[in-house]
Amino acid sequence: MRMFAAALTLALAAPVFAADKNEDKAKETAVAFLKAVKAKDADAVLKVSAVPFAHKEGDDVSLLKDAAELKKWVKERLEQVDADKVPTELDALHPFAEVKEKIKDEKQRKQLEELAGKEAFVGVISVDGNTITLLVRIKDGKAAVVGAGH
Repeated sequence: MRMFAAALTLALAAPVFAADKNEDKAKETAVAFLKAVKAKDADAVLKVSAVPFAHKEGDDVSLLKDAAELKKWVKERLEQVDADKVPTELDALHPFAEVKEKIKDEKQRKQLEELAGKEAFVGVISVDGNTITLLVRIKDGKAAVVGAGH
């Protein structure tokens, strides 16, 4: 009977542990992304990113579909970044499933849902009064930043 109780406890605890683990992976990846941006290190940014990669500036969401496109976009953005203003910690991290309904544009929401896959998180930072979000997808046990926007 004790063995059954122990097995039941482990079975019930496992999904919680997996969720926590994925959340930790997402946070670590988002922080690594921020630190790479702060250092203006394009290779380090690309190492923790994946394509397709969504970026939002204003009201438009665009997808970068291959690594060469992403590399070009990252290098262009890093030239514009004021490294002193880039934080190295997240203000918040939310499961994508909990925040996706706040995306009013249905086409954009569906596009981001497809990009996010089964499990993703949204990291939030504030820079100069602007809210910036990072979409971190968990796929095959690995986290990667697959979107950024403000």
